[in-house]
Amino acid sequence: MLPIVLRWIHVVAGAAWLGEVAVISFVLVPAVAKADHDRRTWFLSTVFPRLFTMASVLVVATLGAGAALSVALNGWTLDLVALRGPRWAVPIFFGGGLGLALGAFHFLAEPRLEARVADAAASPADVETTIRYLRIIPRLGFLVLVAVILSMMVAVRGL
Repeated sequence: MLPIVLRWIHVVAGAAWLGEVAVISFVLVPAVAKADHDRRTWFLSTVFPRLFTMASVLVVATLGAGAALSVALNGWTLDLVALRGPRWAVPIFFGGGLGLALGAFHFLAEPRLEARVADAAASPADVETTIRYLRIIPRLGFLVLVAVILSMMVAVRGL
């Protein structure tokens, strides 16, 4: 029963994480880029910190449930050597590694961007720089998350 619950948490949180990054990449950032300076600074200082917090929760839920699921499916041991044999091991490790790297990037590098975004008194040049970063970083994250999900789908279903 617990592996089923962990799998649901893992899948739903991962899908929500991908959905959040897609909305940021393809809806919010283009809309903010077209707004005037006052609306940009208000939006960046009000909405984006909440999105970063939501992303943090989704990252922890996805990675935590995925790790717990992996351990549960391996007989509650951390024997990684035992996972070499199954056909799903390589895509799981590939997807898990990419997800872990993206999660680490979120917690280690994105706080600097978040600090810039949260500054409501930012100059127009700072806001432009922030928008430039926001046009690139979430889209790269989106591509990585798509690769992670595809890898996990291969692990579950095969080619």
